[in-house]
Amino acid sequence: MLSRFHKLMHNEWLQVPVFCTGAVCGGYFLAVGTVSGVVSPLAVALAGICSPLYAFCMLLGSLIAYAVQQAPEEMQFLLLALVSVTCMRILFYDNRKTYTMGILTAISCMISGILLDLVFHSGEGKLPLYLSESFLTGAASYFLADAIQSLKENKMVVLNPGKSFTFAICYLLGITALCGIDLQFCNLGRITGIVCTLLAARQFRQAAGTLCGALTTCGIVLCSVSLGMPLLFLPVTAMLAGFLSKLPNTVLIPVFFLMQILSSAVLDSSIALVKVLVELMIACCIYAMCSKIELRALISLPVAGSAGQRQIIQQERFLSNALQELREETSAVMRHLTVNATPNPVQQVKEHVCMHCEQYPHCWKSNARQTEQALQQLFHTPSVTPEVLEHCLNFRKLTESMMTYSQRSAIQQMQKVQLLQNRAVTLEYLQLLEHLTADSARRRELKFCEAETISLRTILSRCAISEEACFVYQLKSGRRAVEIYTKQENFPPETIQEILNQQFHINFNSVSIQQKNMDKHCYYQEPPCRIVCAVKSLNAPAYERCGDHADTFTDTAGNQYLVISDGMGSGSTASLASRIAVKTFRNMILCGMFPESAIRLVNTMLMSETSTENFATLDILMLHADTGELTLYKSGAAATLFYHENQIQIISSKSFPIGIVPDAVPSREKRRTCNGDQIIMLSDGISEAEYPYMKQLFSQNLPPEKILEEIFDKASVFHGGEVRDDMTVIAARIDSKMAVSVPETTGQKAQDLAVNIAN
Repeated sequence: MLSRFHKLMHNEWLQVPVFCTGAVCGGYFLAVGTVSGVVSPLAVALAGICSPLYAFCMLLGSLIAYAVQQAPEEMQFLLLALVSVTCMRILFYDNRKTYTMGILTAISCMISGILLDLVFHSGEGKLPLYLSESFLTGAASYFLADAIQSLKENKMVVLNPGKSFTFAICYLLGITALCGIDLQFCNLGRITGIVCTLLAARQFRQAAGTLCGALTTCGIVLCSVSLGMPLLFLPVTAMLAGFLSKLPNTVLIPVFFLMQILSSAVLDSSIALVKVLVELMIACCIYAMCSKIELRALISLPVAGSAGQRQIIQQERFLSNALQELREETSAVMRHLTVNATPNPVQQVKEHVCMHCEQYPHCWKSNARQTEQALQQLFHTPSVTPEVLEHCLNFRKLTESMMTYSQRSAIQQMQKVQLLQNRAVTLEYLQLLEHLTADSARRRELKFCEAETISLRTILSRCAISEEACFVYQLKSGRRAVEIYTKQENFPPETIQEILNQQFHINFNSVSIQQKNMDKHCYYQEPPCRIVCAVKSLNAPAYERCGDHADTFTDTAGNQYLVISDGMGSGSTASLASRIAVKTFRNMILCGMFPESAIRLVNTMLMSETSTENFATLDILMLHADTGELTLYKSGAAATLFYHENQIQIISSKSFPIGIVPDAVPSREKRRTCNGDQIIMLSDGISEAEYPYMKQLFSQNLPPEKILEEIFDKASVFHGGEVRDDMTVIAARIDSKMAVSVPETTGQKAQDLAVNIAN
């Protein structure tokens, strides 16, 4: 049957009518989705690579859509661009070069935008929008032409570094155009985006799934913010699907379905969950039928290495910039979209009730001020009848109308509050997604050591250790770091550390992160700077549990973190908020997230707990292991004492605690350090009256444990004989040494090492 259909499609008499009909239908359906108030230009990009006949058919389909939708203004640019592109294809039909098609399509759109702005929208300032749409359309047309040519020549689409961002643009425009087909029970764009994201995560693992999910979310939000709200967590669930991609579909699909429907429900209670549920069911069914299609046979990705690494970094930076621009544009649009003001109930009663009364001249001309005050009083307290209205002829009707307007006003106020909350949540998640994408690009800038990675794999093989992935990389300072991902339960981290020390002639320290399905074991070369610290907490006598939490840990590069969080109030409620903040921040840092993104994620988590006052201060100190530089992040936290060169510095901030406002940006301070510098981090249970006494402790050069004992012994004295609040203190000392030269083991030396290990 397939061979018969293939022969029929090569029949010119049948081929032309079928393709013309498809072009008309495509022009009709692609003229629905909008990008920043203008119809998605994907139809123009397709027309730019077609023959003049098919381009004219797409124009015909768009004209039909224009007539059916009663001539909407946002379709004018699309129609004029299609006319220009059709004429350009007639003039340059013999030119088949891909970049020429893209340039001609962009020029046609620019000419159309200039004419439209000068003739129809003079003075409205839409020309920059038309020019940006022209650039996007030209890039999409170039990619489509190149993809078709690549399929004809190589039977696959080659995504080299110069073409990846054009693919992203084309994918965004495609999702945006399909989102315009919004049926009562489902949205075609969201279904298509979910299917593509699942296929990418299944066959290209978590990186491709996350990027595809982010592009899908961006494309849907470009069409409509309300349509994009249910899929804001799609990149996260796609990352999860990438991690679980080796599992069968019977496990992968239910997990993805459950995570996506839960994230959609958490974002906003007003979302039509039934519609989202139907879309997920349809998308999962389509994915189950298409999961056997091998995308690697159709798409050629760049070979892993420096060029491929640079490409991925550039893609993620480009995506991060696109997310930033999207967030700024969304914020600007929201500022211009004013919320409708609540109508004045007194004026409404006056127009609908009093205007038809015989006493209107007496009430609203002779005693207008008294009547208006009486109606205002009736609006706020319907149960009390003002004296002025006791003899009103229409008092019953007036009271019923006032109650109706009062209820309507209350509903409008609730809708206004809900709208403002939705706007804040949308911007917060867009910014969080922007930070995560930028962090991913920054992590990929590390130098991969291929020869040493071969040696590491040989070591693990000789030790009978099964690893999912392992690699050696070089930090910017030149220190080496090792990461091993394994599911083996009896993994010996100390033994591997000793072997690495002997084989690479480097002193390694280790950090392990355990998860349910996989463990991550990290080894980093011993850094030149470190912190020696001690922690002590004391709860208030009125409570059994301390509301403060503190933690000290080292990340996978050897940078050290000191963290204190003080929950709201005291006792179990405060303890819960502070424990969530500290634990989440630690886990995210150890998993590779950067501090600013981790703080924003913790703030978003605490913001979701709206039933209680679930907010806390967050005080973070990070020591850069190579330079000895201190970075302090403070979110509503108490002051930090820094003793440097016989001078005490009080580092404080006026930032908000986390969990209160969506955009809780912490203050950030940096300080250079020397060997022997001392630090004291405090919760708000420590009085400022102790600062002079602490300076004396600094000057005595006591160890951190002794400093803590002295502070807590005198704490009750400074608090008037009784400790009324929780107390937490971290005392630390900088221990730095001259940076040791890093032994070079790359190149031939590393290869010789791999051979020696193998032998």
